[in-house]
Amino acid sequence: MRKLLNLLLFLGICMLSACSYDSETAVKNGDVINMHGPVYNFPHFERFLDNIEAKEAASVRITNYTLEGNPTLYNLSFDGSLFDLEIDRSKNKDRGDSPAKVNMTCSELVSEEGQQLLTYTLEGCQQDSTVESFTILSVLKEQEEDHEH
Repeated sequence: MRKLLNLLLFLGICMLSACSYDSETAVKNGDVINMHGPVYNFPHFERFLDNIEAKEAASVRITNYTLEGNPTLYNLSFDGSLFDLEIDRSKNKDRGDSPAKVNMTCSELVSEEGQQLLTYTLEGCQQDSTVESFTILSVLKEQEEDHEH
């Protein structure tokens, strides 16, 4: 009986640790991190944009955190012509009925400059039979300017 309790405790700890993906881990993994204002590791995203412009294959992971600190991971890859996006909510404890992972293919990445934000949106995204657009990152213009070469 004691072995069974230890096994259940071990499995419970494993399940809880699998649900967390804190910003320190994301930084170590090289993710571009959006924390509702500041964006960390933005140069990784800039290299991704450079590769897109050169029509070279590239990938980047963007991790957006909710106000409660729950992560949603956007695994984005470009094959030279199309974008593949995997939205991974498996580590978000408050995802509700949303599926843990969703995949879609998108035709283009568009940047839109507002008064204070530069927004990056994937367009022509096909998921099942619907086509939609999906905003993946918003950067404060002052932060984006800080990273220019």
